[in-house]
Amino acid sequence: MSRLNIPPTKSSQLRLREDLKMASEGFALLDQKREILVMELMRLLDQVRRAQKQLDEASEQAYDTFRNALAHNGLNRMRQVASGIGYEHDVKVQTRVAAGVRIPQLTVTHGSFRLQYGFSDTDSLVDETMRDFLALLEAVGAMARLETAVWLLARELKKTQRRVNALEQIFIPDFSDTLDYVNEVLESKELEAFAVMKLIKTKRTREQTAANMPLSETE
Repeated sequence: MSRLNIPPTKSSQLRLREDLKMASEGFALLDQKREILVMELMRLLDQVRRAQKQLDEASEQAYDTFRNALAHNGLNRMRQVASGIGYEHDVKVQTRVAAGVRIPQLTVTHGSFRLQYGFSDTDSLVDETMRDFLALLEAVGAMARLETAVWLLARELKKTQRRVNALEQIFIPDFSDTLDYVNEVLESKELEAFAVMKLIKTKRTREQTAANMPLSETE
């Protein structure tokens, strides 16, 4: 905490009061924003944990099915089947605002499951592989959406925390300390001026009393 280098005048006093008021109001708003960001992050982190579990399960399921299909149908056949499969994927990006942060909302839509190859030289494991990897794609999209939101909120929380700390530990104490100093100087000057005025008044009163006193009393 340090005092600002400004002259202890009435104008400085008024300016410091206004600056301290604005800094205090800004601190209150930023502190409220910080709380909202923390709550939003905690809510999303719960979703991330659930999404991560779903992603791990979908990934394990998809690759287990793929390994079984590969063992039953062979690498060359699986490559032939994969080369003839095509799905159109539609990715829509919307945004929502949380504590002033624009968070993208990704919606991935893919075509419904359908057979795109003949039944000869394939088995049900190929169908299950397609179905499981489509489910994995949805899980990846959900995880990417949540991780992006968490990253954006965490970045904003870090910036907000720095501003809160700066106001709480630097600006507000400096303004307050300087205002106290200016108040003390001005009060001291007012007391000094009051004392001088009282002395002058007392002197004038004595002089006036002496001037009005009868001559016999003054001899």
